[in-house]
This record gives sequence, structure tokens and C-alpha cells, in this order.
Amino acid sequence: MSFTLRQIAYFLAVARLRNFGRAAEASHVSQPGLSSQIAQLEGRLGGALFERGAGSGPVRLTALGERLLPAAQELMDNAQRLEAMARAGREPLSGRLRLAIIPTVAPYLIPHLVPALREAHPALDLELHEVVTDDLLAGVAAHRFDAGLMALPTGMAGIEAEPVLRDAFLIAMSGDDTTYLSGPARPESLAVERLLLLAEGHCLRDQALEVCGLRSARRKLNLEAASMATLMRMVASGMGMTLIPELALPEENRDGRLRIVPFAAPAPSRDLAVVWRAKAEAGTDARALAGVIRGLAPVLGVQPISR
Repeated sequence: MSFTLRQIAYFLAVARLRNFGRAAEASHVSQPGLSSQIAQLEGRLGGALFERGAGSGPVRLTALGERLLPAAQELMDNAQRLEAMARAGREPLSGRLRLAIIPTVAPYLIPHLVPALREAHPALDLELHEVVTDDLLAGVAAHRFDAGLMALPTGMAGIEAEPVLRDAFLIAMSGDDTTYLSGPARPESLAVERLLLLAEGHCLRDQALEVCGLRSARRKLNLEAASMATLMRMVASGMGMTLIPELALPEENRDGRLRIVPFAAPAPSRDLAVVWRAKAEAGTDARALAGVIRGLAPVLGVQPISR
């Protein structure tokens, strides 16, 4: 009998997410590729690991899958310990680091972060992943990522976090929008029926609703965007207004098509933090990374959060 750690990782992803499609997305592999690896594992073990029902409902572990689950998790934990032993004794940020970053941060941070790391830590082998918050946390917990950069709170046990940047929110609207003739504005004055949001899964969506004191969106125009770039183009076209993090402002308003209105003090904001598994050896790298990101605050135009 032979199997690979990749097959075990895919099995654990499906067991955790109860869905082959979501497990494939979280593992950054095609669904047919993941299904093929699971099928090979099942063939080597001599039985099905999942009950594959009709439709898109959650899959369930078979009796064999239930028996395999704790052993598979222990195997992955041991593999992580072996990798941790290889890390021991080396300088921080001098080996492989699998870093996940949420989409509302990645395009604005990466162009500054990568050159800074190359200059200060040339021995670092950086592997970057852009994923939404839920997949980031699941990936860190499941050892697919060594660290992540996300907006607090984490909402998950076993995850440590070091805040690094405070990113204030601003109101963005089209240049000819007369909703606000001047600022600063108060959150309760936002025209929530004209609020445009990112799609489900982006933490910035939930933060925007929280700023407005809403649990769900109430809008005349039922449009959602999959990316910040699309959202800002919708706003610039006069479809509505939205909240934009200060971090994204230089890139998303480089053509000056948006009118930006600040909030009255204290302005709503999000705190960005580097996260990692509690007690993981990668914590040394994660803390060092936090220091590098915090040092980029002046370039990014946001406020650093002291350690």
C-alpha cells in the first residue's frame, strides 16, 4: 500500500469542508484533479471514504473515512513537525514561507512587500496565495499555509495574531455624485440603499455592513462585485457608493474618477494582522514578517499598530 501526503491533504480538505468543489478551491487544484487523487487513495485503501450523494449537498464520511480521519490528521501533524525541525536553528525568514493574503489587501501590499523581503531577507523562499478569509484560516489551521494576513478578528481557536496595520475606511462615489457635498460624514448618514458591496466571502463586505449598522444589505440596485477593481468601476460609473480602505485608495483612484469623502472622527477602520497556528515553529517567521509589514506603513499610507 502506498499513498502521498498530497492525497492525505486532499482527503482532510474534503472531510473538513464537506464539499469537493470547495476543497479543490481551498487546495488550489482543479476539482477533477482532487477527485482523482481521492479516488486513488480509496483504491489503495480498498474502500470509499466519502458518501457522494446526488446534487450539491454536503458529502459525508463513510465508516472507513471516519476511521482514517484521526490517523490522517496525525500524519499531517507529524509531517509539519518534520518541517518544523528543518526550520529550527535557521535565521527567521530564510526558508520557505507559504503566505496567504486576503484579496482586499494583496494587490496593494504585494508590490511593496516582495521587494522589501528580497532586500532584507534574500534567503526567503516566498510562496504567495490570494484567498478569502475563511479559506485563509482553514489553510493555516490545516498546515497548507504557514501564515496569513487578514483583517481581525480571527474568530477561530488555535490561531495567534499580531496586528500590524490600521486601515481607515473612506466613502467612495462617482465624481458627479452630489450625495455628500463635503465631509466629514458619519456612518449613520450613509445612503444604505445605494451601498455597493463585494460578494459573499469577502470580509470587507461584512465590515462595510457593520460600519453601517446593518446585518444584511438593503439596496435598490442588487449588484455585487467579485473584486475591489470591479467594485470601484461600478461606483465610478454612478451605480452607487461604497467604502474603500485607505490602503486601496492610491491604486483604485489613480485616474481620479472617484470622489472620496472622509468619515468624522473616530473614523471606522479595520485592523490587519499576521496570523499563524498557535505554537507552530512558523511563528518565528510570522513575527518577523509582521515587523516587515509594519515598517511599510508610511509607504502604504496607513497607520502602523505597535507590537
